[in-house]
Amino acid sequence: VIVPSRTVIVVHDSLLISPFQIAKALNEARLEANVRVNGETSFKNKWPSPFAVVSGLLLLLSFLKFVYSPLRWLAVAAVAAGIYPILAKAFASIKRLRIDINILVIITVIATLAMQDFMEAAAVVFLFTISDWLETRASYKATSVMQSLMSLAPQKAIIAETGVEVEVDEVKVDTVVAVKAGETIP
Repeated sequence: VIVPSRTVIVVHDSLLISPFQIAKALNEARLEANVRVNGETSFKNKWPSPFAVVSGLLLLLSFLKFVYSPLRWLAVAAVAAGIYPILAKAFASIKRLRIDINILVIITVIATLAMQDFMEAAAVVFLFTISDWLETRASYKATSVMQSLMSLAPQKAIIAETGVEVEVDEVKVDTVVAVKAGETIP
């Protein structure tokens, strides 16, 4: 498990189970898994989810309640439109017997709805779905930058004593390596 890059390397027997079956099992646990080929990363969600977009539009329209008061109910519709992804992740956390931010957001939304503060509940749902998307997007960008930096690392090193070129993985601790001007240090 590589936490910063949100990567799990699974060694498996491809005759027994395919990578896509492993990803499907992880997705059933709401872990948002996908199969990467040769370490590639691609951010598929360049736009917020439809849940966030609809929730945001309904929240925006609910501000018209100051002109026509029945439009305040659009805030409840905004909550209903955007709450599904939060609920799904909250239930997955409950199944794993863990409390996470999704459960806390659900509690917050229930409390604000109980106080009949519909616009605040809609704002919490909308802002949380947008922040989740932004967090995922930033994480993927950081991952791609880290992977591009890792690709710059040299794959070979020259042992200073012998002048023999070896793989970087074969260099032992405290071995002196030769580095020419302008080269990166292995």
